[in-house]
Amino acid sequence: MPLVVVCGIPAAGKTTAATALASHLQRQSPEDPVVVISTATVNVDKTRGYADSRAEKNTRSALKAAVEKAVNTKTIVVLDALNYTKGERYELFCKAKAESTTYCVRNEAREEGLDPKLLEELAARFEVPVEKNRWDSPLFRLTPDDFAADGTGVPLDAITDAVRFGKTVKAGPATKAAPAAETSFLQALDEVTSAIVDALLAHQRDAGVADGLRVPPHTVNNELRLTRPLSTAEARRHRRQYIKITRIRPCAVAAIGDLFVEYLNQQA
Repeated sequence: MPLVVVCGIPAAGKTTAATALASHLQRQSPEDPVVVISTATVNVDKTRGYADSRAEKNTRSALKAAVEKAVNTKTIVVLDALNYTKGERYELFCKAKAESTTYCVRNEAREEGLDPKLLEELAARFEVPVEKNRWDSPLFRLTPDDFAADGTGVPLDAITDAVRFGKTVKAGPATKAAPAAETSFLQALDEVTSAIVDALLAHQRDAGVADGLRVPPHTVNNELRLTRPLSTAEARRHRRQYIKITRIRPCAVAAIGDLFVEYLNQQA
């Protein structure tokens, strides 16, 4: 069943909207279980849980583990959390694909609530969902001015239609687990992604933006088509994020290069 990802900065009304949606979904189809996952349900204080990078990492891990446990073909899961980076949302999208379920994102924003300094830091790091990204679609945008404290004004019917009748995201090569026999997978993942990043940076030094760059023998079907150059730090950050995602949901060794190139193309 579907995974609904609510995202936005703190005090944006996410919990109000998520609660209203969960109640509406349960009324519409009482036979389908609806689970709301939030910092509260995983016993994380929402102020301390994002106070520093270490606490934030633990918070994300707890939320992700709860989602992985809850998502299946019978349960509707509503994740009520910040989910403010596209890397987080991409991982959740991959989880939905692995379960062959539907998926949607709801974005909400407001600028008041927690400690002003912490709120400012979180707001500065917020990566606004973009509907053209597969992992941010379908997308519903809300602000606190759009709905009341009881949830009135939230487009419940439209979201419910997307949840119940939206296109199921099918598991592809990047989200299907690789056979356990591929013992060299992690080594290949490290070597192939490193070679592609090195080739990209070398190309940028010599010829500028990589538009149409192939990296044989690591890429077969895809080529790098970026719209802007990537700094060394950004390219390596994207590599680390891709490795993290792919270690969770392995692909075939032969597909590592093409899928990494596809991932980079989506980032720039």
